[in-house]
Amino acid sequence: MSVVPPENTDRLEHERQHDAELRHDKEMMEHREHAHIEDEKTQVKDELAAASPSEPSSDTPEYQTKTVWTLRTFVATVSLSGLYVGSQIPLYFVGGSLTFIAADIGGAEASAWLSVSYALALSAVAPFCGYLQDLVGRRNITLGGGVALMMGCIILATAHTFGQGVVGMSFAGAGAAIGELTALAGTSELVPVNKRGIYLALVTLFVLPFTPYLLYAQLLSTYHTWRWGIWICLIWNGLWWVIILVVYFPESQIRAKGQAATAILKRIDYIGGVLSIMGLTLILVALQAGGYSHPWRSGYVLAQLVIGVFLLAAFVIWEWKYSKDPMVPHEMFAGQRIVAMAYGIAFIAGMNFYAMLNFFPLVFSTVFDPDPVKVGLRGLAPGLSTTFGAVIANAALSWFKGHNRELLLAGCLIMTAFGGSFAAVTPDREGLAIGLGTLTGFGVGAVLVPAATVAVTVTPDTSIATCVALSLTIRAVGGSIGYAIYYNVFINKLTPKLPIYIGQYAVAAGLPLSSAEQFVGAYLLAPANLTAVPGVNAQVLDAAAVGSRWAYAESLKYVWLSSISFGCCAIIACLFIGNIGKFMTNRVAARIRE
Repeated sequence: MSVVPPENTDRLEHERQHDAELRHDKEMMEHREHAHIEDEKTQVKDELAAASPSEPSSDTPEYQTKTVWTLRTFVATVSLSGLYVGSQIPLYFVGGSLTFIAADIGGAEASAWLSVSYALALSAVAPFCGYLQDLVGRRNITLGGGVALMMGCIILATAHTFGQGVVGMSFAGAGAAIGELTALAGTSELVPVNKRGIYLALVTLFVLPFTPYLLYAQLLSTYHTWRWGIWICLIWNGLWWVIILVVYFPESQIRAKGQAATAILKRIDYIGGVLSIMGLTLILVALQAGGYSHPWRSGYVLAQLVIGVFLLAAFVIWEWKYSKDPMVPHEMFAGQRIVAMAYGIAFIAGMNFYAMLNFFPLVFSTVFDPDPVKVGLRGLAPGLSTTFGAVIANAALSWFKGHNRELLLAGCLIMTAFGGSFAAVTPDREGLAIGLGTLTGFGVGAVLVPAATVAVTVTPDTSIATCVALSLTIRAVGGSIGYAIYYNVFINKLTPKLPIYIGQYAVAAGLPLSSAEQFVGAYLLAPANLTAVPGVNAQVLDAAAVGSRWAYAESLKYVWLSSISFGCCAIIACLFIGNIGKFMTNRVAARIRE
């Protein structure tokens, strides 16, 4: 029998203990890895449950954590960006050449209704179409919207009466509603949730070639015809419509997946659709007509406003209490206030965006030299800054995860501060106007689109299009209300100031005081008769033009001062918006069928 020395015995015992510890550590690591995998599976299930609260289906696409960038998927995503641009540019070209259109087809006193009819159709149609997309899918509704948009462009480009122009813009607005909501919702569902900000920034960046729209519209209208701007819209939308027809076959998380057509028809919320469309249309028509074509106290305005409010109230009650498959799913707002606050911010941003869209061209053409090239160049920087503001803020939502409150707050502060400062613009401060306009545009862009992105990030996958559609409608309603308020503030200041300023400057330039009343009347109503007014010469006419510019500047400043109060409301809403960090997962909601 061999005897092991005591020191060897100690060494062997030590080795056995060491081996036991290694086995224990290995078992613990395997246990942790298994637990981690189970946690990931549980997280995936929780994300899918939150994202797709509808009944599960065997046809539902498998959960994905990254986008597979095949050629078809890439082209389809780019086509959605083209669709987004196509839904914006009809309003750009019409707004930039409004005076030329009115001079050609009539309706100078009601020319604003061309833009209004577009916004009316967009805001009224968007909620129901977004709901239908979430219910039955995007492809066919998108193609139908493209046809409506192209029809509107053709009707407008060939119009010879003002009524035809309004009809064309209404068709274009309805089609644009579908195009824009498809572009934003369709892109959002094809990429990871935590990357939606970046990809929606790229969609917005696609509009960059058309940001000098005011310059394009002025040059085309002056040297060719305003109709060419509309033909460009038709060509652009026709090109992307064909591409979408060929490549866009999304497999989305829709609510009625696998159901028969008869079952789907029974699920559609027809009552909610009728109530929302009629209510929104009546309210928006009343807001646009009030103080513009009809007095606010007239039966025309009050009747439509009261009936519209009643119908919208009925819509809310119907959706809340009675609808079995509501247009606005309750889960969009369940357990968080982020979506509601984002909509409130979008409402205020819409007010300031429409103020920019309508009053910036007015400032650049009435407060300064109205030369079309100069007007277009003045509007170039604000247009670019609005686009870059939207792009940078949208991307920052993904770059700086969980800081959505700070990003939106910064945009609102810039929008409010520099928008209000625009009141300091006078005819001898052209550089100040361009600088403040550029900064204001950046702030508006940093709020307008990112607010919708925040809402889309939180919304379940089965309600993405509805979320985007409501954002568009709320923005348009806010813009219409803002325009109604701003226009009435402006016109009530301009009406008494304009004749006084023109007369004072003309008399100071040498016009006989006895001719002042006749001169002012001819200057405003019949410029061709100015040469018949005693004492009129080139110096008097130049002075009257300067007086007109100062009258516009003094009247428009109240518009910008009024915007401060609404901007402060947006700032307050930003303070109460929640953190979207926990919603920013790597979940991909849909894919393109190969």
